[in-house]
Amino acid sequence: MTIRIKFDPAVINEVYRPYIETDKRFEIYYGGAGSGKSVFIAQKKVLNHLTWGNRKTLVLRKVGRTSRHSTFAEIAGVISDWNLTPFFEIQKGNLEIHGVNNSHFIFLGLDDREKIKSIKGITDIWMEEASEFSEDDLKQLNLRLRGRAVDHKQITLSFNPISALSWLKSYFFDNPRENALILKTTYKDNSFLDESDIAEIESLKEIDPIYYKVYGLGEWGVLGDLVYTNYSVSPETWTAEDFNTTYNGLDWGFNDPAALVRIGFKDSKIYIFDELYEPSLTNSQLMREAENQIGKSDLITADSSEPARVKEWQNAGWNIRGAKKGKDSIRFGIDFCRRHEIVISHKCQNFINEIQGYQYRKDKDGNTLEEPVDYRNHLMDAMRYALEDLAYERKIEFLR
Repeated sequence: MTIRIKFDPAVINEVYRPYIETDKRFEIYYGGAGSGKSVFIAQKKVLNHLTWGNRKTLVLRKVGRTSRHSTFAEIAGVISDWNLTPFFEIQKGNLEIHGVNNSHFIFLGLDDREKIKSIKGITDIWMEEASEFSEDDLKQLNLRLRGRAVDHKQITLSFNPISALSWLKSYFFDNPRENALILKTTYKDNSFLDESDIAEIESLKEIDPIYYKVYGLGEWGVLGDLVYTNYSVSPETWTAEDFNTTYNGLDWGFNDPAALVRIGFKDSKIYIFDELYEPSLTNSQLMREAENQIGKSDLITADSSEPARVKEWQNAGWNIRGAKKGKDSIRFGIDFCRRHEIVISHKCQNFINEIQGYQYRKDKDGNTLEEPVDYRNHLMDAMRYALEDLAYERKIEFLR
């Protein structure tokens, strides 16, 4: 069944409207932060499912649990905002959305490869934050689209061009492909951004010109002067029981994500074994999410800039306190983390994303400053909060 609906084109950013219906094998939407590319892809997929029917879209993140508050929320939000709920069954429990005309959205991560292999009849794949994936991941997923289809088959990739060394640049940009559509957009193309969002992105001009080039203008960059190079990603997973002592840090957020990190320390190595990274959560919602990963009696060291939130958690029975603040505490915490090997579980994808782009500021003349860029660093801050007691103890031992 094909469904024809009327909608106001003005709800879609003008720059994206020519691409609502495209039949290229690959679609690449890239550019700066706040460009609205993920929202558009969600809008496009909903429209395609309704107007074409018989579509089965596999929506992927590198780690599946990051889908609920990102791609799943985006597509469910479009359905709700456009009053299309009579046409879709939204299954929040298993992260699937079923349409009335034999259309399906399935949200997974590459950490559940066996489940992906069991899905038949995929017509579309959306790889959100495609820079998290590898070239081999794309090749394997492309093989999943072989076979007959009622219409074209398509893979959509969306990402910020963080590094000119990325496989995405060499695969799609250095050797352009006839079967690939590429569209670059920035915050300047997004007519739905409010003034505060625009101001935050444009503030990067003064904070760090390289960051503005990448996250503001959506240009390929090589992020240099990284704060941490002493880390590795492990295919292993750990729990609190694997360590004698665990450390927990929390950075508040709402428009920005709230970030909780769980850390073990063993044989002088820092082990990142769990994370929570979600935007738009109230304090009570954040507590409920946190209870899935940590006990109330486990000490959490949190951002002290919002003492009212710390107090609310304490009143709810949590063992939580505010962290030390200031430039000296930042440098001290970073110095401690730089002196120890950091081993990150592969399931902590948000932590991996942040540490890969966490760099020192540069002034307008390109000189490296002693402080890091204060942007997309929520889990980096949470790591310092978590380890501040341990760092201080080690400092005292060193001075004895």
